Amino acid sequence: MPQDHSADKPNGRLGAAERVQISDTIIIGTRQMTQTISEEQEFDVVGIVEDAASQARYAVCYCEASDAFIVTDDSGNLLSDEALAQEILEDFLQQDEDDEEDG
Repeated sequence: MPQDHSADKPNGRLGAAERVQISDTIIIGTRQMTQTISEEQEFDVVGIVEDAASQARYAVCYCEASDAFIVTDDSGNLLSDEALAQEILEDFLQQDEDDEEDG
């Protein structure tokens, strides 16, 4: 069941969770020049990706309303390394496509 997340949490952070799980919801707010949150989007965790070499764990999240993906770390923080986030997302989508082809 999704966690309760309030608007005063920083972008990409879960309420009291220590690790994101499948079907958690992460709320991302966009800020305007006034530094107030003007719009929020809810992203559902649709996949967990683990890097065997580094033991790092990432969450792939999807927002149906905007048809967009984001990638967070294990705690729900947005990844600042856009190249790494893109690589994780591409690997996730490729694995999902391979799984669908296998039946």
